[in-house]
Amino acid sequence: MRVDRITPAWILLALLAIFPGIAMSQPGAELQHTRGRLWENLVNDGMIGSLAAWDFEVYAPLGFFPGFAGWTHPIGNENKAVNTFSNANFHNFRSGCWIVAKDVITVGQPPTYLQAPHAFESSTTGLQDGSYGLENALQPLVRVENFSDRPGFDPLLPEELITAQWNTNLGITVTRRSYTWSFPGYRDFIIYDYVFRNTGLIVCTYTSALPPDSLLPRFRQTIKDAYFVFHSGISVSTKSQINFYDDVYAIMAGGFGWDQKAYHDYYHIHDDGELVFSTNFDGGKYPPHFNTYAEKTPSEWQTRFGSELMSPSAFGWVALYASPRTGGGPRLTPKPDVLRVDSHKGGKLNNQSLDLEKFVHLMRGHRDFYTFATTADTQAALGNSGNRENFYTFSYGPYTIAPGDSVRVIVGEIAGVMDMHEAINGDPQGHFPDSSIAAIRRNAAFARQAVAWGVGGTAGGMPIAADVPEPPPPPTCDAVNASFGTDVPIISVVWEKQAETAQILDASGQTFYSGATDLAGYRIYRSTDFQYSSESELPAFRGEAWELVGDIPIGTAPQYFDTQEGRYRYNDSTVTFGFRYGYYVSAYRSANPAKTWTSANGTVITGIPELESGSVNKTLPTSAAPGPVPTMDIFVAPNPYVYGDPERSFGRANPFGLEFRNLPEACTIKIYTLVGDLVRTLEHKPDARGGVYGSEGWDKKSDSGLLVAPGLYVYHVISTTPGLDRTLTGKLVIIR
Repeated sequence: MRVDRITPAWILLALLAIFPGIAMSQPGAELQHTRGRLWENLVNDGMIGSLAAWDFEVYAPLGFFPGFAGWTHPIGNENKAVNTFSNANFHNFRSGCWIVAKDVITVGQPPTYLQAPHAFESSTTGLQDGSYGLENALQPLVRVENFSDRPGFDPLLPEELITAQWNTNLGITVTRRSYTWSFPGYRDFIIYDYVFRNTGLIVCTYTSALPPDSLLPRFRQTIKDAYFVFHSGISVSTKSQINFYDDVYAIMAGGFGWDQKAYHDYYHIHDDGELVFSTNFDGGKYPPHFNTYAEKTPSEWQTRFGSELMSPSAFGWVALYASPRTGGGPRLTPKPDVLRVDSHKGGKLNNQSLDLEKFVHLMRGHRDFYTFATTADTQAALGNSGNRENFYTFSYGPYTIAPGDSVRVIVGEIAGVMDMHEAINGDPQGHFPDSSIAAIRRNAAFARQAVAWGVGGTAGGMPIAADVPEPPPPPTCDAVNASFGTDVPIISVVWEKQAETAQILDASGQTFYSGATDLAGYRIYRSTDFQYSSESELPAFRGEAWELVGDIPIGTAPQYFDTQEGRYRYNDSTVTFGFRYGYYVSAYRSANPAKTWTSANGTVITGIPELESGSVNKTLPTSAAPGPVPTMDIFVAPNPYVYGDPERSFGRANPFGLEFRNLPEACTIKIYTLVGDLVRTLEHKPDARGGVYGSEGWDKKSDSGLLVAPGLYVYHVISTTPGLDRTLTGKLVIIR
């Protein structure tokens, strides 16, 4: 049998040949899934998550909440987390896959590369010390973006697909494909499809490279007693300990804490071991009962986060598919053959201390890895009182895998969250953790459906792990301030008509969705869900607690169509001046019992429920602000400005803002000291999105970016609005 090396160029060219119409991003060593609500970091050595989360060195948003742009994190190391506040929610510290086997041939030292029999051998990714048994020259990850509102959409593929591939010291090549979607039902999990193929491309651990091609045949072998393992270290949230304890020191403040007093996760096992996950102590609203550190005063955290439950989610893993064990008959369920639930510290293996931070080959050896992977244990002696940081391990085996044979394992990284309105209000009815547990179990059912509809199918010759029925494409939308004068606040939401012209096929080639006949209408959602960013910045828009403000059946949609602009417009007049809002517009199709959908593997589904696009195209935050006025009756609010005094905020959502109000559509504002030194110049005009305002904010900083001193200042406003050639001079006071 001829074995070809697999190169990065080969992967990219093959994917382009299979899916010529889709968008292919630049390959890289690390890529992030950000299409659904669960945002995750992937590394090309097989790791999922980020070790950098431990030391607060992750710049990309990760996690479930937050999985949003604009979050803050004290970048640098644990020391920078002391006495700070953070939106960090690093639930996945390090995860990856292992292969363990007995009685195998490995590659000896160069230059002879003699056969080296080993009683136990393992290949690992996602450990504290990195990967073992892989090549140094790893192939880059490749992302496919497959969005239904873009040309080239393929309904057999997920919205986002990231492919990784690596060779191992066992001659088994691993291909991992990960799937994400953005719409309700399927947006709260990531599916990982692993194919372990005995290619004979064996890595020499002395060189971390393949031996010469001419020597590869000598290492071709059938591997017996092999187990394929998924191993994950997760923590639901770090926000609670950072935000609520004032006696924080560096180690304890680290992403998941080395100090056992800082652990705070319960574990849960459901569905006969197919679903495992963690929840936080009381959602993180208060310190765990076993924590000995003092709580920060309520005023410190409530002014930044309100009463919000810090960790209202459940995180974990669901087993979705595995090849039948060798000689074991058909596999009736995807539950792992061996399930472990360990804590980061304090466990036992072979009656010896088990410290998973130090569970590395140099210290423990391949025999211990084999024993770990083949021994079921939930470490009952450690208890489940919440004083844990949980590691979950799924092992599948034993397998006998001959040259050319493969084993497939599919797992899902999964989350579930209680209603976010309840979470923001601090869970007054005490629904946590029951509601989060119910949510993650519902999402597990959706993940199982997706895999049941996908496994066995192909797209362009590529095996498919999961498939789902798509909703109408999410409309591109925006929101602009449309207030006129100072009386009526209005925000205008506009959106495009993609959902009316799109056509989506199913696996049979039949039309599953036609915008001309299947679109039932549009829904407009609004959110005031903003999260603390920093002491000097406005809160960042998270946008996960939504309220429906408009439902427009397609039959009445022409009433909202702006023929001049060629798009729809909905005016929301139920807003308040001074507050910021985010929006999204969904397109939906009604439930149709007579409609059928054929999945990637040929399954015919009837009774399709309502399908609705998600919030992936949500707008940027928009202020409802007084519109421009044709006068120069300008004033400053608040005046005097008193730092940190919410009573002087004039009802604004940001209690630290200062605004010039009653402005014309366009003007220049110059701010001076009493002795005439120019401090700041502000150019007031319509924004890039077409919004017009009668107000302009000032961050109390000079043109050079320095915060100005308290005192009395003079401002001079020069109108640049056509037909309004006037100026005005006034005074403002800043008090600290």
